[in-house]
Amino acid sequence: MKTKKLIKNQSHTVLLLYIAISSAIFILWLWFSFKGGVSEHSYTVLDKMTVVVQHEDGTTDVFHNNMFNFRSIHDRITIHLPLDKSLEKGYQSINFMYYASVVRAYYKDELIVSYGDHLKRHMIGHLRVTIPVPKEAYGDEIRLEIEPHMTLLEDTFHAPILMPQTDDDFFVAIGQETSYAMLVTILVCCVFGMLITLFFYRILDFAPEGYWMFFLIFSMTLWYMGNSGLIYLLLPSEDFNAVCEYVGMYLLMGTAPIYSSFEVERPRVKRYLQTFGKFALTVGILTVIFYVLPSGYTFVDHLRWMQAFQIVMVISALLSLLFPGKKIKTTSDYIMQWGLIFVALFGLLEQTRIIAAASITERAPLILQWFAKQRFAKVLILLMVFTFATSYFFKMAFIVQKTLEEKHLKMLAYTDNLTALGNRQYLQIKLDMLDDNRKEDYAVIFIDVNDLKVTNDIFGHDYGDKLIQMVAIAIKDAIRNATAFAGRNGGDEFICVVSPASLVDDVAKTIRNNLVEAKRQENVPFPVSIALGIATYAEVAHRMQSGGEGVALASQVIRCADERMYEDKRNQKRVRGESEIKCP
Repeated sequence: MKTKKLIKNQSHTVLLLYIAISSAIFILWLWFSFKGGVSEHSYTVLDKMTVVVQHEDGTTDVFHNNMFNFRSIHDRITIHLPLDKSLEKGYQSINFMYYASVVRAYYKDELIVSYGDHLKRHMIGHLRVTIPVPKEAYGDEIRLEIEPHMTLLEDTFHAPILMPQTDDDFFVAIGQETSYAMLVTILVCCVFGMLITLFFYRILDFAPEGYWMFFLIFSMTLWYMGNSGLIYLLLPSEDFNAVCEYVGMYLLMGTAPIYSSFEVERPRVKRYLQTFGKFALTVGILTVIFYVLPSGYTFVDHLRWMQAFQIVMVISALLSLLFPGKKIKTTSDYIMQWGLIFVALFGLLEQTRIIAAASITERAPLILQWFAKQRFAKVLILLMVFTFATSYFFKMAFIVQKTLEEKHLKMLAYTDNLTALGNRQYLQIKLDMLDDNRKEDYAVIFIDVNDLKVTNDIFGHDYGDKLIQMVAIAIKDAIRNATAFAGRNGGDEFICVVSPASLVDDVAKTIRNNLVEAKRQENVPFPVSIALGIATYAEVAHRMQSGGEGVALASQVIRCADERMYEDKRNQKRVRGESEIKCP
Protein backbone atom coordinates (compact mmCIF):
# COMPACT_ATOMS: atom_id res chain seq x y z
CA MET A 1 0.00 0.00 0.00
CA LYS A 2 2.84 2.38 0.85
CA THR A 3 4.51 1.78 -2.51
CA LYS A 4 1.24 2.28 -4.40
CA LYS A 5 0.57 5.49 -2.47
CA LEU A 6 4.10 6.64 -3.27
CA ILE A 7 3.52 6.00 -6.99
CA LYS A 8 0.33 8.09 -6.91
CA ASN A 9 2.05 10.87 -4.96
CA GLN A 10 4.88 10.92 -7.50
CA SER A 11 2.35 11.13 -10.35
CA HIS A 12 0.57 14.04 -8.66
CA THR A 13 3.90 15.77 -8.08
CA VAL A 14 4.88 15.42 -11.74
CA LEU A 15 1.43 16.68 -12.79
CA LEU A 16 1.68 19.75 -10.56
CA LEU A 17 5.21 20.39 -11.83
CA TYR A 18 3.99 20.20 -15.44
CA ILE A 19 1.11 22.59 -14.73
CA ALA A 20 3.48 25.00 -12.97
CA ILE A 21 5.97 24.98 -15.86
CA SER A 22 3.21 25.40 -18.48
CA SER A 23 1.67 28.27 -16.52
CA ALA A 24 5.06 29.96 -16.11
CA ILE A 25 5.77 29.69 -19.86
CA PHE A 26 2.32 31.10 -20.65
CA ILE A 27 2.78 34.03 -18.25
CA LEU A 28 6.23 34.76 -19.70
CA TRP A 29 4.77 34.64 -23.20
CA LEU A 30 2.06 37.14 -22.23
CA TRP A 31 4.60 39.39 -20.49
CA PHE A 32 7.02 39.49 -23.40
CA SER A 33 4.15 39.89 -25.87
CA PHE A 34 3.23 43.17 -24.19
CA LYS A 35 6.67 44.28 -23.00
CA GLY A 36 9.15 42.60 -25.33
CA GLY A 37 7.97 43.84 -28.71
CA VAL A 38 9.61 46.41 -30.96
CA SER A 39 8.63 49.91 -29.92
CA GLU A 40 6.03 51.48 -32.20
CA HIS A 41 8.11 54.66 -32.19
CA SER A 42 10.92 52.90 -34.09
CA TYR A 43 8.91 52.29 -37.26
CA THR A 44 6.01 53.71 -39.26
CA VAL A 45 3.19 51.75 -40.88
CA LEU A 46 2.52 53.12 -44.37
CA ASP A 47 -1.20 52.42 -44.50
CA LYS A 48 -1.98 55.34 -46.82
CA MET A 49 -1.59 54.32 -50.45
CA THR A 50 -3.30 54.19 -53.80
CA VAL A 51 -3.49 50.82 -55.55
CA VAL A 52 -4.33 50.65 -59.26
CA VAL A 53 -5.10 47.20 -60.70
CA GLN A 54 -5.01 47.11 -64.51
CA HIS A 55 -6.91 44.03 -65.72
CA GLU A 56 -6.12 42.21 -68.95
CA ASP A 57 -9.48 43.27 -70.41
CA GLY A 58 -8.47 46.93 -70.08
CA THR A 59 -10.63 47.74 -67.04
CA THR A 60 -9.13 49.29 -63.93
CA ASP A 61 -9.85 49.00 -60.20
CA VAL A 62 -8.60 51.61 -57.75
CA PHE A 63 -8.15 51.00 -54.01
CA HIS A 64 -7.00 53.37 -51.27
CA ASN A 65 -5.40 51.03 -48.75
CA ASN A 66 -3.70 47.64 -48.59
CA MET A 67 -6.99 45.72 -48.90
CA PHE A 68 -7.09 45.03 -52.65
CA ASN A 69 -7.26 42.05 -55.01
CA PHE A 70 -6.73 41.00 -58.61
CA ARG A 71 -8.09 38.31 -60.93
CA SER A 72 -5.35 37.08 -63.25
CA ILE A 73 -1.61 36.63 -63.66
CA HIS A 74 -1.96 39.06 -66.56
CA ASP A 75 -3.17 41.84 -64.26
CA ARG A 76 -0.68 44.60 -63.47
CA ILE A 77 -0.69 46.17 -60.03
CA THR A 78 0.70 49.63 -59.31
CA ILE A 79 0.97 50.86 -55.72
CA HIS A 80 1.68 54.53 -54.98
CA LEU A 81 3.21 55.01 -51.53
CA PRO A 82 3.26 58.69 -50.50
CA LEU A 83 6.07 59.65 -48.10
CA ASP A 84 5.42 62.69 -45.95
CA LYS A 85 8.36 65.05 -45.51
CA SER A 86 8.09 64.64 -41.73
CA LEU A 87 9.04 60.95 -42.05
CA GLU A 88 12.60 61.74 -43.15
CA LYS A 89 15.07 60.37 -40.59
CA GLY A 90 18.20 59.53 -42.50
CA TYR A 91 18.77 56.08 -43.99
CA GLN A 92 15.47 54.21 -43.97
CA SER A 93 13.84 51.44 -45.96
CA ILE A 94 10.34 50.35 -46.88
CA ASN A 95 9.68 46.70 -46.00
CA PHE A 96 6.85 44.33 -46.80
CA MET A 97 6.09 40.73 -47.82
CA TYR A 98 4.45 39.83 -51.11
CA TYR A 99 3.47 36.40 -52.36
CA ALA A 100 4.66 34.81 -55.62
CA SER A 101 5.21 37.86 -57.80
CA VAL A 102 7.80 40.09 -59.41
CA VAL A 103 8.03 43.35 -57.48
CA ARG A 104 9.83 46.46 -58.76
CA ALA A 105 10.21 49.73 -56.88
CA TYR A 106 10.69 53.10 -58.61
CA TYR A 107 11.32 56.65 -57.57
CA LYS A 108 9.86 58.65 -60.43
CA ASP A 109 11.09 56.57 -63.41
CA GLU A 110 14.31 55.34 -61.80
CA LEU A 111 14.36 51.67 -60.77
CA ILE A 112 15.48 51.31 -57.13
CA VAL A 113 15.21 47.53 -56.56
CA SER A 114 13.63 44.50 -58.18
CA TYR A 115 12.57 41.22 -56.54
CA GLY A 116 11.36 37.92 -57.97
CA ASP A 117 12.97 38.16 -61.40
CA HIS A 118 15.67 35.56 -60.84
CA LEU A 119 14.32 33.24 -58.19
CA LYS A 120 15.66 29.70 -58.38
CA ARG A 121 13.28 27.68 -60.59
CA HIS A 122 10.64 30.43 -60.09
CA MET A 123 9.81 29.12 -56.63
CA ILE A 124 6.47 30.21 -55.22
CA GLY A 125 6.66 31.77 -51.78
CA HIS A 126 6.78 34.99 -49.81
CA LEU A 127 9.12 37.65 -51.16
CA ARG A 128 10.75 39.79 -48.52
CA VAL A 129 10.94 43.20 -50.19
CA THR A 130 13.30 45.89 -48.82
CA ILE A 131 13.40 49.24 -50.62
CA PRO A 132 16.06 51.78 -49.61
CA VAL A 133 14.37 55.20 -49.65
CA PRO A 134 16.20 58.00 -51.51
CA LYS A 135 16.28 61.25 -49.53
CA GLU A 136 14.59 63.14 -52.34
CA ALA A 137 11.59 60.76 -52.16
CA TYR A 138 10.38 62.31 -48.88
CA GLY A 139 7.62 64.71 -49.77
CA ASP A 140 6.99 62.64 -52.90
CA GLU A 141 6.16 58.94 -53.41
CA ILE A 142 7.60 55.49 -54.13
CA ARG A 143 5.92 53.57 -56.93
CA LEU A 144 5.61 49.77 -56.83
CA GLU A 145 4.85 47.70 -59.91
CA ILE A 146 3.82 44.09 -59.32
CA GLU A 147 3.49 41.22 -61.79
CA PRO A 148 1.66 38.35 -60.05
CA HIS A 149 2.60 34.74 -60.75
CA MET A 150 -0.68 33.41 -59.35
CA THR A 151 -4.24 33.90 -60.49
CA LEU A 152 -5.36 35.36 -57.16
CA LEU A 153 -4.00 37.02 -54.05
CA GLU A 154 -2.78 34.08 -51.94
CA ASP A 155 -2.77 36.07 -48.70
CA THR A 156 -3.66 39.50 -47.36
CA PHE A 157 -1.17 42.20 -48.32
CA HIS A 158 -0.02 43.76 -45.05
CA ALA A 159 0.81 47.46 -45.09
CA PRO A 160 4.50 48.29 -45.71
CA ILE A 161 6.68 49.42 -42.82
CA LEU A 162 9.17 52.30 -42.89
CA MET A 163 12.09 51.73 -40.53
CA PRO A 164 15.85 52.39 -40.19
CA GLN A 165 18.00 50.30 -42.53
CA THR A 166 20.09 49.15 -39.56
CA ASP A 167 17.04 47.32 -38.20
CA ASP A 168 15.22 46.20 -41.34
CA ASP A 169 16.59 42.65 -41.14
CA PHE A 170 14.17 42.13 -38.24
CA PHE A 171 11.13 43.65 -39.88
CA VAL A 172 9.40 40.26 -40.43
CA ALA A 173 9.35 39.72 -36.66
CA ILE A 174 7.50 42.96 -35.88
CA GLY A 175 4.41 41.98 -33.95
CA GLN A 176 5.65 38.39 -33.73
CA GLU A 177 8.80 38.77 -31.61
CA THR A 178 7.70 36.43 -28.85
CA SER A 179 6.06 34.02 -31.27
CA TYR A 180 9.24 33.83 -33.34
CA ALA A 181 11.33 32.92 -30.31
CA MET A 182 8.76 30.34 -29.26
CA LEU A 183 8.46 28.83 -32.75
CA VAL A 184 12.23 28.49 -33.11
CA THR A 185 12.32 26.87 -29.68
CA ILE A 186 9.60 24.46 -30.82
CA LEU A 187 11.61 23.55 -33.93
CA VAL A 188 14.77 22.88 -31.90
CA CYS A 189 12.87 20.89 -29.25
CA CYS A 190 11.18 18.84 -31.96
CA VAL A 191 14.54 17.94 -33.52
CA PHE A 192 15.92 16.80 -30.17
CA GLY A 193 12.62 15.07 -29.38
CA MET A 194 12.74 13.15 -32.67
CA LEU A 195 16.34 12.07 -32.04
CA ILE A 196 15.61 10.87 -28.50
CA THR A 197 12.38 9.03 -29.36
CA LEU A 198 14.04 7.53 -32.45
CA PHE A 199 16.76 6.09 -30.19
CA PHE A 200 14.11 4.49 -27.95
CA TYR A 201 11.73 3.70 -30.85
CA ARG A 202 11.84 -0.08 -30.37
CA ILE A 203 12.57 -0.01 -26.65
CA LEU A 204 9.79 2.06 -25.03
CA ASP A 205 6.11 1.62 -25.86
CA PHE A 206 5.39 5.35 -26.01
CA ALA A 207 8.47 6.29 -28.08
CA PRO A 208 6.96 5.68 -31.59
CA GLU A 209 3.96 7.90 -30.91
CA GLY A 210 6.27 10.55 -29.45
CA TYR A 211 8.48 10.44 -32.54
CA TRP A 212 5.59 11.06 -34.93
CA MET A 213 4.13 13.73 -32.65
CA PHE A 214 7.42 15.66 -32.73
CA PHE A 215 7.64 15.12 -36.51
CA LEU A 216 4.10 16.46 -36.99
CA ILE A 217 4.69 19.55 -34.85
CA PHE A 218 8.00 20.16 -36.64
CA SER A 219 6.28 19.97 -40.05
CA MET A 220 3.44 22.29 -39.03
CA THR A 221 5.81 24.83 -37.47
CA LEU A 222 8.17 24.76 -40.45
CA TRP A 223 5.24 25.36 -42.81
CA TYR A 224 3.97 28.33 -40.81
CA MET A 225 7.39 29.95 -40.46
CA GLY A 226 7.91 29.65 -44.21
CA ASN A 227 4.40 30.86 -45.00
CA SER A 228 4.70 33.88 -42.69
CA GLY A 229 8.26 34.73 -43.78
CA LEU A 230 9.81 34.15 -40.36
CA ILE A 231 12.36 31.82 -41.95
CA TYR A 232 14.04 34.95 -43.35
CA LEU A 233 15.33 35.63 -39.84
CA LEU A 234 17.20 32.31 -39.95
CA LEU A 235 18.48 32.62 -43.52
CA PRO A 236 17.74 35.62 -45.79
CA SER A 237 16.93 33.60 -48.92
CA GLU A 238 13.67 33.69 -50.88
CA ASP A 239 14.25 30.19 -52.19
CA PHE A 240 15.05 28.72 -48.77
CA ASN A 241 11.97 30.35 -47.25
CA ALA A 242 9.74 28.87 -49.98
CA VAL A 243 11.38 25.44 -49.70
CA CYS A 244 10.75 25.40 -45.93
CA GLU A 245 7.12 26.34 -46.49
CA TYR A 246 6.46 23.59 -49.00
CA VAL A 247 8.60 20.93 -47.35
CA GLY A 248 6.59 21.56 -44.19
CA MET A 249 3.34 21.27 -46.15
CA TYR A 250 4.38 18.05 -47.92
CA LEU A 251 5.62 16.44 -44.69
CA LEU A 252 2.41 17.43 -42.93
CA MET A 253 0.45 15.25 -45.36
CA GLY A 254 2.16 12.12 -44.03
CA THR A 255 2.96 12.87 -40.40
CA ALA A 256 -0.61 13.88 -39.47
CA PRO A 257 -2.30 10.55 -40.37
CA ILE A 258 0.59 8.41 -39.06
CA TYR A 259 0.51 10.15 -35.69
CA SER A 260 -3.28 9.88 -35.57
CA SER A 261 -3.08 6.12 -36.14
CA PHE A 262 -1.57 5.70 -32.66
CA GLU A 263 -4.68 7.25 -31.08
CA VAL A 264 -7.24 5.18 -33.01
CA GLU A 265 -8.59 1.79 -31.93
CA ARG A 266 -10.66 1.03 -35.04
CA PRO A 267 -8.52 -1.44 -37.07
CA ARG A 268 -9.68 -0.31 -40.52
CA VAL A 269 -9.22 3.36 -39.74
CA LYS A 270 -5.79 2.63 -38.28
CA ARG A 271 -4.72 0.77 -41.45
CA TYR A 272 -6.09 3.55 -43.66
CA LEU A 273 -4.19 6.24 -41.75
CA GLN A 274 -0.95 4.25 -41.69
CA THR A 275 -1.11 3.25 -45.38
CA PHE A 276 -1.94 6.65 -46.83
CA GLY A 277 0.23 8.40 -44.27
CA LYS A 278 3.29 6.40 -45.33
CA PHE A 279 2.42 6.97 -48.98
CA ALA A 280 2.10 10.73 -48.46
CA LEU A 281 5.32 10.86 -46.45
CA THR A 282 7.13 8.95 -49.21
CA VAL A 283 5.83 11.44 -51.77
CA GLY A 284 7.00 14.32 -49.59
CA ILE A 285 10.49 12.87 -49.17
CA LEU A 286 10.75 12.13 -52.90
CA THR A 287 9.82 15.72 -53.77
CA VAL A 288 12.68 16.96 -51.59
CA ILE A 289 15.09 14.51 -53.25
CA PHE A 290 13.95 15.51 -56.76
CA TYR A 291 14.29 19.17 -55.84
CA VAL A 292 17.85 18.72 -54.56
CA LEU A 293 18.86 16.68 -57.61
CA PRO A 294 19.30 18.49 -60.96
CA SER A 295 15.90 17.28 -62.17
CA GLY A 296 14.28 20.65 -62.79
CA TYR A 297 11.48 19.77 -60.34
CA THR A 298 9.85 22.47 -58.23
CA PHE A 299 7.25 22.20 -55.51
CA VAL A 300 4.95 24.26 -57.71
CA ASP A 301 4.28 21.24 -59.93
CA HIS A 302 0.80 19.86 -59.22
CA LEU A 303 0.60 22.18 -56.19
CA ARG A 304 -3.20 22.40 -56.10
CA TRP A 305 -3.53 18.61 -56.29
CA MET A 306 -1.10 18.25 -53.40
CA GLN A 307 -2.97 20.88 -51.38
CA ALA A 308 -6.22 18.99 -51.96
CA PHE A 309 -4.56 15.73 -50.89
CA GLN A 310 -3.16 17.50 -47.83
CA ILE A 311 -6.61 18.72 -46.84
CA VAL A 312 -8.02 15.17 -47.15
CA MET A 313 -5.20 13.72 -45.02
CA VAL A 314 -5.39 16.43 -42.36
CA ILE A 315 -9.18 16.19 -42.10
CA SER A 316 -8.92 12.38 -41.87
CA ALA A 317 -6.36 12.72 -39.09
CA LEU A 318 -8.44 15.31 -37.27
CA LEU A 319 -11.64 13.26 -37.41
CA SER A 320 -9.83 10.13 -36.23
CA LEU A 321 -8.39 12.06 -33.28
CA LEU A 322 -11.78 13.53 -32.40
CA PHE A 323 -13.51 10.13 -32.66
CA PRO A 324 -10.85 7.51 -31.84
CA GLY A 325 -13.37 4.78 -30.99
CA LYS A 326 -12.02 4.20 -27.49
CA LYS A 327 -14.43 2.58 -25.05
CA ILE A 328 -12.42 3.59 -21.99
CA LYS A 329 -11.00 7.12 -22.07
CA THR A 330 -8.16 8.46 -19.96
CA THR A 331 -7.23 12.03 -19.07
CA SER A 332 -4.98 12.05 -22.13
CA ASP A 333 -7.93 11.24 -24.41
CA TYR A 334 -10.11 14.02 -22.98
CA ILE A 335 -7.30 16.56 -23.34
CA MET A 336 -6.80 15.48 -26.95
CA GLN A 337 -10.50 15.61 -27.74
CA TRP A 338 -11.23 19.03 -26.25
CA GLY A 339 -7.94 20.52 -27.43
CA LEU A 340 -8.61 19.39 -30.99
CA ILE A 341 -12.03 21.02 -30.95
CA PHE A 342 -10.28 24.38 -30.58
CA VAL A 343 -7.54 23.36 -33.03
CA ALA A 344 -10.23 22.47 -35.57
CA LEU A 345 -11.98 25.79 -34.90
CA PHE A 346 -8.86 27.85 -35.54
CA GLY A 347 -7.94 25.65 -38.49
CA LEU A 348 -11.35 26.35 -40.00
CA LEU A 349 -10.92 30.08 -39.33
CA GLU A 350 -7.47 30.08 -41.00
CA GLN A 351 -8.67 28.19 -44.08
CA THR A 352 -11.68 30.49 -44.34
CA ARG A 353 -9.42 33.53 -43.97
CA ILE A 354 -7.05 32.33 -46.71
CA ILE A 355 -9.92 31.59 -49.10
CA ALA A 356 -11.72 34.84 -48.31
CA ALA A 357 -8.56 36.98 -48.41
CA ALA A 358 -8.60 36.90 -52.21
CA SER A 359 -11.95 38.71 -52.32
CA ILE A 360 -11.89 40.95 -49.22
CA THR A 361 -11.05 44.52 -50.18
CA GLU A 362 -11.49 47.99 -48.71
CA ARG A 363 -15.09 47.84 -49.88
CA ALA A 364 -15.83 44.94 -47.50
CA PRO A 365 -17.18 45.59 -43.98
CA LEU A 366 -14.54 46.50 -41.39
CA ILE A 367 -15.11 43.26 -39.50
CA LEU A 368 -14.15 41.27 -42.62
CA GLN A 369 -11.09 43.44 -43.18
CA TRP A 370 -10.05 42.78 -39.58
CA PHE A 371 -10.72 39.06 -40.09
CA ALA A 372 -8.49 38.92 -43.19
CA LYS A 373 -5.53 40.38 -41.26
CA GLN A 374 -5.55 37.92 -38.35
CA ARG A 375 -2.94 35.18 -37.88
CA PHE A 376 -5.13 32.26 -36.86
CA ALA A 377 -2.45 29.78 -37.99
CA LYS A 378 -0.11 30.95 -35.23
CA VAL A 379 -2.75 30.36 -32.56
CA LEU A 380 -3.58 27.03 -34.21
CA ILE A 381 0.05 25.87 -33.99
CA LEU A 382 0.47 26.93 -30.37
CA LEU A 383 -2.82 25.22 -29.47
CA MET A 384 -1.82 22.10 -31.36
CA VAL A 385 1.59 21.97 -29.66
CA PHE A 386 0.00 22.43 -26.24
CA THR A 387 -2.72 19.84 -26.93
CA PHE A 388 -0.44 17.17 -28.39
CA ALA A 389 2.35 17.71 -25.85
CA THR A 390 -0.02 17.75 -22.86
CA SER A 391 -1.97 14.72 -24.08
CA TYR A 392 1.24 12.83 -24.78
CA PHE A 393 2.64 13.79 -21.38
CA PHE A 394 -0.44 12.45 -19.59
CA LYS A 395 -0.38 9.28 -21.69
CA MET A 396 3.30 8.77 -20.92
CA ALA A 397 2.67 9.42 -17.22
CA PHE A 398 -0.22 6.92 -17.32
CA ILE A 399 1.95 4.27 -19.00
CA VAL A 400 4.79 4.85 -16.52
CA GLN A 401 2.40 4.69 -13.57
CA LYS A 402 0.79 1.51 -14.93
CA THR A 403 4.23 -0.03 -15.46
CA LEU A 404 5.28 0.87 -11.92
CA GLU A 405 2.07 -0.60 -10.54
CA GLU A 406 2.61 -3.81 -12.50
CA LYS A 407 6.17 -4.01 -11.20
CA HIS A 408 4.84 -3.34 -7.71
CA LEU A 409 2.30 -6.16 -8.02
CA LYS A 410 4.99 -8.44 -9.41
CA MET A 411 7.24 -7.50 -6.51
CA LEU A 412 4.43 -8.28 -4.05
CA ALA A 413 4.00 -11.70 -5.65
CA TYR A 414 7.64 -12.52 -4.88
CA THR A 415 7.97 -10.71 -1.53
CA ASP A 416 7.32 -12.04 1.95
CA ASN A 417 4.91 -9.62 3.64
CA LEU A 418 6.32 -10.03 7.13
CA THR A 419 10.04 -9.62 6.41
CA ALA A 420 10.12 -7.79 3.04
CA LEU A 421 12.61 -10.44 1.89
CA GLY A 422 11.95 -12.64 -1.12
CA ASN A 423 9.47 -15.46 -0.60
CA ARG A 424 9.71 -19.13 -1.64
CA GLN A 425 8.74 -18.33 -5.26
CA TYR A 426 11.44 -15.66 -5.41
CA LEU A 427 14.04 -18.07 -4.08
CA GLN A 428 13.03 -20.72 -6.59
CA ILE A 429 13.43 -18.30 -9.52
CA LYS A 430 16.85 -17.14 -8.30
CA LEU A 431 18.04 -20.70 -7.68
CA ASP A 432 16.86 -21.80 -11.13
CA MET A 433 18.89 -18.94 -12.59
CA LEU A 434 21.98 -20.26 -10.81
CA ASP A 435 21.47 -23.64 -12.46
CA ASP A 436 20.65 -22.17 -15.88
CA ASN A 437 23.72 -19.90 -15.85
CA ARG A 438 25.98 -22.74 -14.64
CA LYS A 439 27.17 -20.57 -11.80
CA GLU A 440 29.68 -22.47 -9.64
CA ASP A 441 31.36 -20.04 -7.24
CA TYR A 442 28.69 -19.59 -4.59
CA ALA A 443 27.72 -20.81 -1.15
CA VAL A 444 24.39 -21.32 0.63
CA ILE A 445 23.54 -20.40 4.22
CA PHE A 446 20.50 -22.25 5.53
CA ILE A 447 19.10 -20.49 8.62
CA ASP A 448 16.53 -21.69 11.14
CA VAL A 449 15.17 -19.50 13.95
CA ASN A 450 15.58 -21.12 17.36
CA ASP A 451 12.71 -21.32 19.84
CA LEU A 452 10.10 -19.70 17.60
CA LYS A 453 7.36 -22.04 18.87
CA VAL A 454 8.30 -21.30 22.48
CA THR A 455 8.14 -17.56 21.79
CA ASN A 456 4.72 -17.89 20.14
CA ASP A 457 3.33 -20.05 22.96
CA ILE A 458 4.66 -18.00 25.88
CA PHE A 459 4.84 -14.41 24.59
CA GLY A 460 2.30 -14.49 21.76
CA HIS A 461 2.46 -14.46 17.98
CA ASP A 462 3.23 -10.73 17.83
CA TYR A 463 6.53 -11.43 19.56
CA GLY A 464 7.05 -14.42 17.30
CA ASP A 465 6.67 -12.15 14.28
CA LYS A 466 9.05 -9.70 15.92
CA LEU A 467 11.66 -12.46 16.27
CA ILE A 468 11.35 -13.39 12.59
CA GLN A 469 11.69 -9.73 11.59
CA MET A 470 14.82 -9.32 13.72
CA VAL A 471 16.43 -12.29 11.95
CA ALA A 472 15.42 -10.90 8.53
CA ILE A 473 16.94 -7.50 9.33
CA ALA A 474 20.15 -9.15 10.51
CA ILE A 475 20.38 -11.06 7.21
CA LYS A 476 19.66 -7.97 5.07
CA ASP A 477 22.29 -5.91 6.88
CA ALA A 478 24.86 -8.70 6.52
CA ILE A 479 24.47 -9.02 2.74
CA ARG A 480 24.05 -5.31 2.05
CA ASN A 481 27.58 -4.88 0.68
CA ALA A 482 27.96 -8.38 -0.75
CA THR A 483 26.91 -10.05 -4.00
CA ALA A 484 24.13 -12.10 -2.46
CA PHE A 485 20.40 -12.65 -2.22
CA ALA A 486 18.19 -13.98 0.55
CA GLY A 487 14.62 -15.04 1.15
CA ARG A 488 12.25 -16.61 3.63
CA ASN A 489 11.79 -20.27 2.76
CA GLY A 490 8.71 -20.51 4.93
CA GLY A 491 7.93 -20.53 8.65
CA ASP A 492 11.18 -20.06 10.58
CA GLU A 493 13.57 -20.90 7.70
CA PHE A 494 15.71 -18.53 5.63
CA ILE A 495 18.07 -19.17 2.73
CA CYS A 496 20.95 -16.88 1.82
CA VAL A 497 23.16 -17.34 -1.27
CA VAL A 498 26.56 -15.62 -1.29
CA SER A 499 28.99 -15.19 -4.18
CA PRO A 500 31.92 -15.70 -4.23
CA ALA A 501 31.90 -18.60 -1.79
CA SER A 502 34.99 -17.26 0.01
CA LEU A 503 32.83 -14.56 1.66
CA VAL A 504 30.28 -16.91 3.17
CA ASP A 505 31.95 -17.34 6.58
CA ASP A 506 32.17 -13.56 7.05
CA VAL A 507 28.51 -13.14 6.10
CA ALA A 508 27.42 -15.90 8.51
CA LYS A 509 29.47 -14.35 11.32
CA THR A 510 27.96 -10.92 10.60
CA ILE A 511 24.44 -12.36 10.77
CA ARG A 512 25.09 -13.79 14.24
CA ASN A 513 26.74 -10.56 15.44
CA ASN A 514 23.83 -8.50 14.09
CA LEU A 515 21.39 -10.62 16.06
CA VAL A 516 23.39 -10.25 19.30
CA GLU A 517 23.45 -6.47 18.81
CA ALA A 518 19.74 -6.37 17.93
CA LYS A 519 18.82 -8.29 21.11
CA ARG A 520 20.89 -5.87 23.18
CA GLN A 521 19.32 -2.79 21.61
CA GLU A 522 15.75 -4.08 21.51
CA ASN A 523 15.95 -5.63 24.99
CA VAL A 524 13.24 -8.13 24.07
CA PRO A 525 11.97 -10.67 26.65
CA PHE A 526 12.21 -13.70 24.37
CA PRO A 527 15.34 -15.65 23.33
CA VAL A 528 17.02 -14.55 20.08
CA SER A 529 19.25 -17.06 18.32
CA ILE A 530 19.57 -19.02 15.10
CA ALA A 531 21.02 -22.24 13.82
CA LEU A 532 22.70 -22.14 10.43
CA GLY A 533 24.45 -24.43 8.04
CA ILE A 534 26.86 -23.57 5.23
CA ALA A 535 27.54 -25.48 2.02
CA THR A 536 29.43 -24.47 -1.12
CA TYR A 537 28.65 -25.50 -4.65
CA ALA A 538 32.26 -26.58 -5.18
CA GLU A 539 32.27 -29.17 -2.39
CA VAL A 540 28.87 -30.61 -3.38
CA ALA A 541 29.92 -30.79 -7.04
CA HIS A 542 33.21 -32.50 -6.11
CA ARG A 543 31.43 -35.07 -3.95
CA MET A 544 28.88 -35.86 -6.69
CA GLN A 545 31.52 -36.14 -9.40
CA SER A 546 33.53 -38.48 -7.21
CA GLY A 547 30.46 -40.65 -6.76
CA GLY A 548 29.54 -40.47 -10.43
CA GLU A 549 26.22 -38.75 -9.69
CA GLY A 550 26.33 -36.13 -12.44
CA VAL A 551 26.07 -32.33 -12.27
CA ALA A 552 25.31 -30.66 -8.94
CA LEU A 553 22.21 -28.47 -8.67
CA ALA A 554 21.37 -25.62 -6.31
CA SER A 555 18.75 -27.77 -4.59
CA GLN A 556 21.46 -30.27 -3.61
CA VAL A 557 23.65 -27.50 -2.19
CA ILE A 558 20.66 -26.34 -0.13
CA ARG A 559 20.04 -29.88 1.11
CA CYS A 560 23.64 -30.09 2.33
CA ALA A 561 23.37 -26.70 4.06
CA ASP A 562 20.07 -27.82 5.62
CA GLU A 563 21.71 -30.93 7.10
CA ARG A 564 24.50 -28.83 8.59
CA MET A 565 21.97 -26.43 10.03
CA TYR A 566 20.36 -29.32 11.93
CA GLU A 567 23.79 -30.35 13.12
CA ASP A 568 24.39 -26.81 14.40
CA LYS A 569 21.01 -26.83 16.13
CA ARG A 570 21.85 -30.13 17.92
CA ASN A 571 25.19 -28.76 19.01
CA GLN A 572 23.54 -25.66 20.46
CA LYS A 573 21.06 -27.80 22.41
CA ARG A 574 23.90 -29.97 23.72
CA VAL A 575 25.78 -26.88 24.90
CA ARG A 576 22.66 -25.67 26.71
CA GLY A 577 22.51 -29.01 28.52
CA GLU A 578 19.38 -30.21 26.81
CA SER A 579 18.70 -33.78 25.79
CA GLU A 580 21.16 -35.09 23.24
CA ILE A 581 19.83 -36.15 19.86
CA LYS A 582 21.71 -38.81 18.02
CA CYS A 583 22.76 -37.92 14.44
CA PRO A 584 21.12 -40.05 11.78
